Amino acid sequence: MNIAAVLLPVVAGAAIALQTVLNSLGMRFLSLGGLIGFSGLVTSLIGFGAAAVFLTRPEVTWRAILYAVGSGLIGAFVLAAIVLSARMVGLGQTLSLLIASQLLVGLLVDRAGLFGPAVQDFGLLKVLGVVLILIGGVLVVRF
Repeated sequence: MNIAAVLLPVVAGAAIALQTVLNSLGMRFLSLGGLIGFSGLVTSLIGFGAAAVFLTRPEVTWRAILYAVGSGLIGAFVLAAIVLSARMVGLGQTLSLLIASQLLVGLLVDRAGLFGPAVQDFGLLKVLGVVLILIGGVLVVRF
């Protein structure tokens, strides 16, 4: 098993929790729009810097731009939804619902083979894992 394939999502999950706290604190001073604007600016600068360093010949096509715009719109929505939800119901409930929905959509994307990855089958253990995570999410939300 590739250790990076396990370590990266674990670290990213922890980073999302910390980012949500930073977003809530930043929203106190900047408002939601200001927070999204500054956060997007930092993301853009890092992205352009990484592209300049790692891409020898970037393909700037209308399709690539459309993908980037779609990703940015979804990112702004996700940021706003997480920050607002965490302020209303708390970080634990917000992240448990977020993780459950990410898992379900991720499995459906894998099953359908969308966006290029190979089609993944659903097995009994995979379904059981989803059910257990959903039960955990319900427990966090309810109690």
